[in-house]
Amino acid sequence: MQPFGKTSCGSLLGIVILALSIACPAQADDAPAVGQALDTIFHDWDKPDVPGCSVGVRRADSQPLVRGYGSADLEHDVAISPSTVFEAGSVSKQFTAASILLLAEEGKLSLTDDVRKYIPELPNYGAPISINELLSHTSGLRDSGGVEALAGWPRTSRVYTLVDVLNISARQKSLNYRPGAAYSYTNTGYNLLAIIIERVSGKTLAHFSQDRLFEPLRMTHTQWRDDFRRVVKGRAIAYEATKDGYRQRMPFEDAYGNGGLLTTVGDLLRWNEALTAGELGNFVTTEIQRQATLDSGRSIAYSRGLFVESYHDVREISHGGATAGYRAWLGRYPEHHLSIAVLCNAGNVNAATLAHKVADIFLPTQVPARRTTVTLTADQLARRAGLYVDLRMGLPLRLEVQGDALRVSSGPVLVAASLDEFIAGSTTFRFSGHDRLTRETADGDVREFRLTQPWQPISSKLNRFAGDYRSDEAMATYHVTVKENLLALAPEDRCGEELILRPIFSDTFEFSSDDVGGVLHFSVDTKGKVSSFEMSDSRVHALVFSRTAGHGTACARTTLQN
Repeated sequence: MQPFGKTSCGSLLGIVILALSIACPAQADDAPAVGQALDTIFHDWDKPDVPGCSVGVRRADSQPLVRGYGSADLEHDVAISPSTVFEAGSVSKQFTAASILLLAEEGKLSLTDDVRKYIPELPNYGAPISINELLSHTSGLRDSGGVEALAGWPRTSRVYTLVDVLNISARQKSLNYRPGAAYSYTNTGYNLLAIIIERVSGKTLAHFSQDRLFEPLRMTHTQWRDDFRRVVKGRAIAYEATKDGYRQRMPFEDAYGNGGLLTTVGDLLRWNEALTAGELGNFVTTEIQRQATLDSGRSIAYSRGLFVESYHDVREISHGGATAGYRAWLGRYPEHHLSIAVLCNAGNVNAATLAHKVADIFLPTQVPARRTTVTLTADQLARRAGLYVDLRMGLPLRLEVQGDALRVSSGPVLVAASLDEFIAGSTTFRFSGHDRLTRETADGDVREFRLTQPWQPISSKLNRFAGDYRSDEAMATYHVTVKENLLALAPEDRCGEELILRPIFSDTFEFSSDDVGGVLHFSVDTKGKVSSFEMSDSRVHALVFSRTAGHGTACARTTLQN
């Protein structure tokens, strides 16, 4: 059993040499030892009674430095070590993308192929979805996990397989948007890519990537979680923080390709080394990091399983991951020959933030560009405040004035660059006229919003919404009832799991819980008759539930009987 605290691989001499070879913000001989710097960054997780992280760093041809902090298993007092296996969440997507690219290079498929050529079970949406659009999150496909969350069964609440994802996808009657028109992150695309790999190659993604990626690259601790019951030696248990301490939160599902990679930081550093050195060949090396272009001609940050962005004006190729209680981040800075991997088993860890603190040890000091700002009057700020609605997804965005600043409600402060442009980190908000707002994030996602009047219905008008609603796309029925002058939403088969619906704008309500959140919009005709509602979250637009003959009373009867 590994002792708790700082664990590392490589000789002490190798670590010292690595430490002295690093180009830090100051002179190299003034830089602190790398190990000591890592210990400082991960100090909060360097305890035997909390889950933690493993971190790996490699610069140029130096030996990797790998350290572990915290507990891999709180029940059995097992420390995290350099060989601890974690689940990498969406860091996994680049391995699915690389497998597709290998098949494309061999002429067994084309990136421009219509997905229905290989998965004819999918509906014809009137415009083809290409494999390339699956790779770049520009397909418009609803996220299957989001659909199931809106159906009352979020991920980790029941077992999902690739067959389940295919069946869910085949039931969807519409897309979030026309393929190629926008960027919207969706795990569905990468689950479908795993299915395509099996149908084209005759091997599951797990076997294909083992033969073509993991074994040739000597990634000896890496495999897919295609059977969550399989025993995996050295695997860390995933946890979430609660007011009563940590509890297990494991991903018991067999759908993979979107996530599900079981690996170590050492193997991830080896993978980055292979990409940097072009060991997978020129085609895969080039195409996996080719940024996608929308139909409008606008380039986005997402390529194929990777984000291509910048950190402090340094080119960064990376991806983060989060599944159940696992958190992950893998990135490289090619111009500085630097690679960093962080894997954690605590849901309250921000792996990207920790990784960037590690990067700060190595990258040259960047003097932040002086941002041009203006001071606005209270009246000018007040004119920008209000409730805005996303025109694509129907989701609310609240801006409010606090003190002398405009900010997102329960979110960041917006710094005024002009009367019409505000900045929050890497996100830009641009106002047009008195009621239009465009928000552009660093990954290239552009959303348009419209100023909307808040709405508060009188209690007597809520009864018209009560009733039973059914969605064949979600395979779910909901009961809507009135409780204490508010609407309550409950699944037909789990009446005790109610969500409270709070009004936001005309005939539209929002809901939230630990596992799901979004908006619900009722369709009301001119006579006030309610025929259906649409549920949306950040990855699913307008999932329709049609009104049935029920009156929303079944849950009330069940409660009385119990």
